[in-house]
Amino acid sequence: MVGAKIGWKLVQAAFTIVVGLAASKAVSTAWKLGSGGKPPKNGQGGYAEVAVWAAVSAGAAAAARLFAERRAAAYWLKSTGYAPPGYEADAADGSLLKSIDKHDEK
Repeated sequence: MVGAKIGWKLVQAAFTIVVGLAASKAVSTAWKLGSGGKPPKNGQGGYAEVAVWAAVSAGAAAAARLFAERRAAAYWLKSTGYAPPGYEADAADGSLLKSIDKHDEK
């Protein structure tokens, strides 16, 4: 079981890194196209611009993490034939559901 948990963490990390980098690039490109300039860095720009950038980039990061975790879980299920640690396969349609067991929390 320990090996499965380590393997799952590695698969999840790989998916999260790839999807996170793609989301970051997409948000930066969308910002450049929408505003005509680079995203604010190191406190450059007005308060509103920095606040909007922070909200947009945080939202994209959260969505990317959720997407990556779900895709990694689907990949794990397809590759191994069983749900990853912390997930249960729904018997009705085969989809994955995250366990609510207190022992699975970080």
